[in-house]
Amino acid sequence: MDIQDKQLQRLISLTLRTGVLVAVLVGVLGGTVFLHSHRSDPVSFQTFVGAKSLFASPSRTVQQAFHPQTMDTENRGLAIAQVGIICLLLTPIIRVALSIVGFALEHDRVYVVITAVVLATLTCSMLLH
Repeated sequence: MDIQDKQLQRLISLTLRTGVLVAVLVGVLGGTVFLHSHRSDPVSFQTFVGAKSLFASPSRTVQQAFHPQTMDTENRGLAIAQVGIICLLLTPIIRVALSIVGFALEHDRVYVVITAVVLATLTCSMLLH
């Protein structure tokens, strides 16, 4: 394993750790904002109320979380927590993209193609959902 490969492996490792840490921090922040804005609401565990479709797409979720003009404060915490989930979903996608770089540096065309197909599948599944 040469120095360039070790550096790429460290970068991938750092990306995974950072992605999970950011997702946790953003999720906790969103949960805190949500609980703070709903502290006077009575909680009923007798009936289940489904979530609204405010967060139908990643771009709408980010807009709901960070644009105060378009956001009602009641759902800001949920939007921020959802951004944390998006960060968590992006972490393995970034890892796969870095793997393509690693395989390309090793001149391994078969693994570049296979990993590119995996990346395309992950990306499409996230964007089309």
